[in-house]
Amino acid sequence: MVNLRISRSRFKSSFNILGALSLGILGLSLGGFMPKAYGESLSTLTAQANATGGSVSSSNLITGTTEELAGDQTCQGTGGILAYAETKDFKLYVCADDQDLSQPRYYRSVNKNGSQGIRITAKTYNPNQGNYFEFFNGDYVYLIQIPSETLKQPMLVVEFPDGSGYEQKISRFLLSREARSLLSSKSHN
Repeated sequence: MVNLRISRSRFKSSFNILGALSLGILGLSLGGFMPKAYGESLSTLTAQANATGGSVSSSNLITGTTEELAGDQTCQGTGGILAYAETKDFKLYVCADDQDLSQPRYYRSVNKNGSQGIRITAKTYNPNQGNYFEFFNGDYVYLIQIPSETLKQPMLVVEFPDGSGYEQKISRFLLSREARSLLSSKSHN
């Protein structure tokens, strides 16, 4: 883990630059600070994933579909696994709302060292920020960047209450086929 001091406004501002061509999950922006951006990179990434059976690799990042996780029960009791990300220390699940399978609602982390992970339910906000998922746990913020043509090395970023935090590279990112289809049709409209 790398300790760093990160400003959420600076972090979000840097995503506004990348946001023009970023991949995202359908939804509303939180508080209007981030425009939704569905561009050509989404359709290109989706086309590449479909053409290769769901595996697009960028540098050390492995991408694919959540079908690779068949039988995984981490999102049991929700709408299923919408997205999955893996770092050197964590397995991260974004689980769908059980009433709307295209909407993220739950965050589950599994620590690879065997210690207990965390479970967050987004009750009063939408975790979808267009090109990253954002979940709040008290004063802690968990951000999972979504890979795209302009963001080839996504990160998990955790912000602590005092403004400090850490980040880890995401080495594997999977997205459900339903989410890919919805995003692909959204980008063509």
